[in-house]
Amino acid sequence: MKSQIFAGTLLMLMVFTVSCKHIAYRSHAKHLSISFGGGGGFTGAVNEYILKGSGELYEVKAFSSDTVQLKTVSKKDVKSIFKLAESGQIQKIRQDESGNMYRFIRLYKDGTLKNNFQWPQGKTDLPAELNELNQLLNQLIQP
Repeated sequence: MKSQIFAGTLLMLMVFTVSCKHIAYRSHAKHLSISFGGGGGFTGAVNEYILKGSGELYEVKAFSSDTVQLKTVSKKDVKSIFKLAESGQIQKIRQDESGNMYRFIRLYKDGTLKNNFQWPQGKTDLPAELNELNQLLNQLIQP
Protein backbone atom coordinates (compact mmCIF):
# COMPACT_ATOMS: atom_id res chain seq x y z
CA MET A 1 0.00 0.00 0.00
CA LYS A 2 2.79 2.43 0.93
CA SER A 3 4.63 1.64 -2.30
CA GLN A 4 1.50 2.45 -4.34
CA ILE A 5 1.10 5.79 -2.59
CA PHE A 6 4.80 6.55 -3.08
CA ALA A 7 4.63 5.61 -6.79
CA GLY A 8 1.50 7.73 -7.29
CA THR A 9 3.09 10.71 -5.54
CA LEU A 10 6.26 10.33 -7.58
CA LEU A 11 4.26 10.17 -10.82
CA MET A 12 2.29 13.31 -9.93
CA LEU A 13 5.49 15.16 -9.06
CA MET A 14 7.08 14.24 -12.40
CA VAL A 15 4.00 15.35 -14.37
CA PHE A 16 3.87 18.65 -12.46
CA THR A 17 7.59 19.32 -13.03
CA VAL A 18 7.40 18.64 -16.78
CA SER A 19 4.27 20.76 -17.24
CA CYS A 20 5.83 23.70 -15.38
CA LYS A 21 8.76 23.77 -17.79
CA HIS A 22 6.42 23.94 -20.79
CA ILE A 23 4.31 26.69 -19.24
CA ALA A 24 7.42 28.66 -18.26
CA TYR A 25 8.87 28.46 -21.78
CA ARG A 26 5.59 29.43 -23.45
CA SER A 27 5.29 32.38 -21.10
CA HIS A 28 8.88 33.39 -21.91
CA ALA A 29 8.49 32.90 -25.68
CA LYS A 30 5.46 35.15 -26.01
CA HIS A 31 7.76 38.11 -25.27
CA LEU A 32 10.09 37.19 -28.16
CA SER A 33 10.06 37.84 -31.88
CA ILE A 34 12.46 37.43 -34.77
CA SER A 35 12.47 39.65 -37.84
CA PHE A 36 14.30 38.29 -40.88
CA GLY A 37 14.60 38.82 -44.59
CA GLY A 38 16.60 40.85 -47.04
CA GLY A 39 16.69 43.97 -49.10
CA GLY A 40 18.65 46.56 -50.98
CA GLY A 41 19.44 46.83 -54.64
CA PHE A 42 18.22 49.48 -57.04
CA THR A 43 14.79 49.91 -55.39
CA GLY A 44 15.90 49.47 -51.79
CA ALA A 45 12.89 47.20 -51.21
CA VAL A 46 12.99 45.12 -48.05
CA ASN A 47 11.31 41.72 -47.82
CA GLU A 48 10.69 41.17 -44.12
CA TYR A 49 9.09 38.38 -42.14
CA ILE A 50 8.28 38.33 -38.44
CA LEU A 51 8.07 35.18 -36.32
CA LYS A 52 6.40 35.74 -32.97
CA GLY A 53 7.00 33.53 -29.95
CA SER A 54 3.37 32.46 -30.20
CA GLY A 55 4.16 30.87 -33.59
CA GLU A 56 2.45 33.45 -35.80
CA LEU A 57 4.45 34.17 -38.96
CA TYR A 58 3.87 37.50 -40.73
CA GLU A 59 5.06 39.06 -43.96
CA VAL A 60 5.63 42.81 -44.04
CA LYS A 61 4.88 43.99 -47.57
CA ALA A 62 7.64 46.07 -49.22
CA PHE A 63 6.81 49.77 -49.74
CA SER A 64 3.68 49.48 -47.65
CA SER A 65 2.59 49.24 -44.06
CA ASP A 66 0.58 46.09 -44.76
CA THR A 67 1.40 43.09 -42.62
CA VAL A 68 -0.16 39.76 -43.53
CA GLN A 69 -0.22 36.63 -41.37
CA LEU A 70 1.11 33.77 -43.48
CA LYS A 71 0.62 30.87 -41.10
CA THR A 72 1.08 29.57 -37.58
CA VAL A 73 4.30 27.62 -37.05
CA SER A 74 4.24 24.48 -34.87
CA LYS A 75 5.18 24.88 -31.21
CA LYS A 76 8.00 22.38 -31.68
CA ASP A 77 9.57 24.39 -34.51
CA VAL A 78 9.09 27.72 -32.71
CA LYS A 79 10.75 26.36 -29.59
CA SER A 80 13.78 25.01 -31.47
CA ILE A 81 14.21 28.27 -33.44
CA PHE A 82 13.99 30.50 -30.36
CA LYS A 83 16.27 28.26 -28.32
CA LEU A 84 18.89 28.52 -31.05
CA ALA A 85 18.34 32.28 -31.36
CA GLU A 86 18.85 32.75 -27.63
CA SER A 87 21.79 30.37 -27.32
CA GLY A 88 25.08 31.63 -25.97
CA GLN A 89 26.81 30.87 -29.25
CA ILE A 90 24.45 33.11 -31.24
CA GLN A 91 24.69 35.89 -28.65
CA LYS A 92 28.48 35.98 -29.05
CA ILE A 93 28.34 36.48 -32.83
CA ARG A 94 29.01 39.94 -34.22
CA GLN A 95 27.86 40.08 -37.83
CA ASP A 96 27.24 43.55 -39.22
CA GLU A 97 28.31 43.86 -42.85
CA SER A 98 26.47 45.84 -45.46
CA GLY A 99 26.22 45.25 -49.16
CA ASN A 100 24.14 46.38 -52.11
CA MET A 101 21.86 43.39 -51.43
CA TYR A 102 21.77 42.16 -47.86
CA ARG A 103 20.17 39.62 -45.52
CA PHE A 104 19.29 40.18 -41.88
CA ILE A 105 18.02 38.59 -38.67
CA ARG A 106 16.90 40.73 -35.74
CA LEU A 107 16.03 39.34 -32.32
CA TYR A 108 13.56 41.24 -30.13
CA LYS A 109 12.39 40.84 -26.55
CA ASP A 110 9.37 42.85 -25.44
CA GLY A 111 9.69 44.92 -28.61
CA THR A 112 13.28 45.95 -27.87
CA LEU A 113 16.04 44.99 -30.30
CA LYS A 114 18.41 42.59 -28.53
CA ASN A 115 20.60 41.43 -31.39
CA ASN A 116 21.03 42.39 -35.03
CA PHE A 117 22.81 40.36 -37.70
CA GLN A 118 23.34 41.66 -41.23
CA TRP A 119 25.46 40.34 -44.09
CA PRO A 120 25.81 40.74 -47.87
CA GLN A 121 23.52 38.44 -49.85
CA GLY A 122 25.49 35.46 -51.11
CA LYS A 123 28.03 35.49 -48.26
CA THR A 124 29.06 31.88 -47.71
CA ASP A 125 31.26 32.03 -44.61
CA LEU A 126 28.68 32.86 -41.94
CA PRO A 127 29.25 31.44 -38.46
CA ALA A 128 27.68 27.96 -38.30
CA GLU A 129 25.02 28.83 -35.71
CA LEU A 130 23.91 31.94 -37.59
CA ASN A 131 23.79 29.98 -40.84
CA GLU A 132 21.66 27.30 -39.17
CA LEU A 133 19.27 29.91 -37.75
CA ASN A 134 19.01 31.58 -41.16
CA GLN A 135 18.21 28.25 -42.84
CA LEU A 136 15.55 27.36 -40.25
CA LEU A 137 13.87 30.72 -40.65
CA ASN A 138 13.95 30.64 -44.44
CA GLN A 139 12.40 27.14 -44.46
CA LEU A 140 9.34 28.69 -42.83
CA ILE A 141 8.63 30.88 -45.85
CA GLN A 142 9.13 28.21 -48.53
CA PRO A 143 5.91 27.26 -50.37
